Amino acid sequence: MELPWGCGCPSLTNHARDLLTSLITLLLLRLGSAQLRVVGPGHPVTATVGQDVVLPCHLSPQRDARALEVRWTRDDLSKTVHHYRDEEDLYGEQMEAYARRTELDRDGLSAGRLDLRITGLRPSDDGQYVCTVEDADAYDEAIVELKVSG
Repeated sequence: MELPWGCGCPSLTNHARDLLTSLITLLLLRLGSAQLRVVGPGHPVTATVGQDVVLPCHLSPQRDARALEVRWTRDDLSKTVHHYRDEEDLYGEQMEAYARRTELDRDGLSAGRLDLRITGLRPSDDGQYVCTVEDADAYDEAIVELKVSG
């Protein structure tokens, strides 16, 4: 009896089937983790110097974000504006310019909202912010543009 792929060796066919099953399982797990999608507003957020502003960001589809790691950064990922992990705010890496001026909307986390409030806007706050979210097997980010005037 001729086996698929022209191989007369049943153990090789079983090995190939096991390998294919493992690859499909890995692919399905990977696709499941891709469900973590971070979405920004799609347009610049505008505010005036001295005001407070909320930078909106959320998960799609909606899911509880309390157990996820949420980080807001500036320009490159090494400049931390706000960091949240294990259901607490971590201020050790925060840029000095944002000390005591940022707050993650804790009430919105259970509904997948990752909104960041910045108080007392300064001209230097103008620019791009990156909202990143990760858990054990997924990562995504969205860019939010803040335009500070006057």
